[in-house]
Amino acid sequence: MSASREKKARQELNESGYVDPRKAREAAEKAKDRRTTRIYTAVIVAFVLLGAALFASDRIAADKEAKENARIGAETAVSIDGEELSVNDVSYYYGSIYNTFANNGSSFGFDSSKDAREQQYTEGKTWHDYFLETALDYLKSSVAVAHAAEAAGFDGTEQMDAAESSNLSMVDLYAGSSSVTRAQYLTAMFGKYMTEDAFVRSVRRDALASAYQQSYSDGLTYSAADLQAAYDADPDAYCSVDIEYVTFTTALSSDATDEEKSAAMEEAKAKAEAVLAAYESGKSFEESAGDGTYTHRTNADRSVTSEMLTWAFAADRTAGDTTVAEQSNGYNAVLFHSRSRDDYHSVTVRHILVADEQTAADIYSQFNNTGDKTENEFATLAATKSTDSGTASNGGLMSDVRKGQTVQAFEDWCFYPGRQSGDTDIIKSEYGYHVMYFVETNPLPYWEYKATNSLRSADVSAWYEGITDGVTVEQLDAIEYVG
Repeated sequence: MSASREKKARQELNESGYVDPRKAREAAEKAKDRRTTRIYTAVIVAFVLLGAALFASDRIAADKEAKENARIGAETAVSIDGEELSVNDVSYYYGSIYNTFANNGSSFGFDSSKDAREQQYTEGKTWHDYFLETALDYLKSSVAVAHAAEAAGFDGTEQMDAAESSNLSMVDLYAGSSSVTRAQYLTAMFGKYMTEDAFVRSVRRDALASAYQQSYSDGLTYSAADLQAAYDADPDAYCSVDIEYVTFTTALSSDATDEEKSAAMEEAKAKAEAVLAAYESGKSFEESAGDGTYTHRTNADRSVTSEMLTWAFAADRTAGDTTVAEQSNGYNAVLFHSRSRDDYHSVTVRHILVADEQTAADIYSQFNNTGDKTENEFATLAATKSTDSGTASNGGLMSDVRKGQTVQAFEDWCFYPGRQSGDTDIIKSEYGYHVMYFVETNPLPYWEYKATNSLRSADVSAWYEGITDGVTVEQLDAIEYVG
């Protein structure tokens, strides 16, 4: 795997729900205090129904093997920051990462039906090497920050108890749905040596580390002058543009010749230029689209790098400016309207995505006609019924949704004036039917929220690096049992 391919794999994996060791971990059931950035993070366990390609799914131990497996699982595999950690301590992370790729990694070249030790990840490194290296990175972070918490006398008992309870509840939920026991589910997810005690130990360590970092992050405050200084240093980061554009793509197959690609690009460019000519003649931009794809984005931000957005964010851009902007597989005809600071308020919602209207109606009825109609109840339904792999494992949670982030139908519902916490509905988009639950509106304007997070992220990152700098991992003989 080349460096560029590895970067693409990591980016796409992040979008699928995988979280990198230095990015934020959202507590699965905690609906409040979402306006922080966590630099330390434990691996997120994406609980799934058995039957998908899972780590060690064919290794659920028979009873006669249990004692020997427990002995091996307890053997010391690594030493980190003076603490000896077991095979199961490492397997907790290895299994989580493995399962993420088993369910999402085929496009990256990983085949879960084959031994990870026999598949090349990149030159000189197998997929097993990658999984183990990443697992140890997670474990090192968890141990180092947890040790710092203990040294500081930080009491994370409440958070650890809550994490243990919620994770075991999720295990039982998915184990029951898969018609297996709790112990069988844990070995299917994390390998045949895993025990409940080892799983709980890892969950509690992660919760302590996360809570300690959260406590430090929560203690950071920034004045209005601090936020204004962040804005002044990089205004584009806190603004959006209102643009219309028409897209023409080449739609060529991967085996097209260079001559075919060049001819198709020239055709797309000519069509984009024709849009501008039609617009100049008095037609609206949408009427000028021809066979192109018309889009109007009122809050396009700089989250994606493109020639079109680079042009739109230019300091000298004025209302009515037009251009033809190249993209990798075609051209855009672009009309600029305005640029403004992001003074609106982002929102947090949960959703359950399903394919058909009747299924959505059944879920909506189940939620509204049974139980107490709480956010936690909705999250439980999302975890078991949503087809959105990116949010289902986190109860359908989408935190601080910004304008322009989602498809229009989804955005329109989220930002409908007067939307209140607890509002529910069913909406249709090009992805299917969404059962919606509105959690809250961020009290900060979006630009202030982003500026606060940017400053906090830098400060927490420096704090985190100070804790983990110099911490090393010593692998011992029993590491061979991992994976």
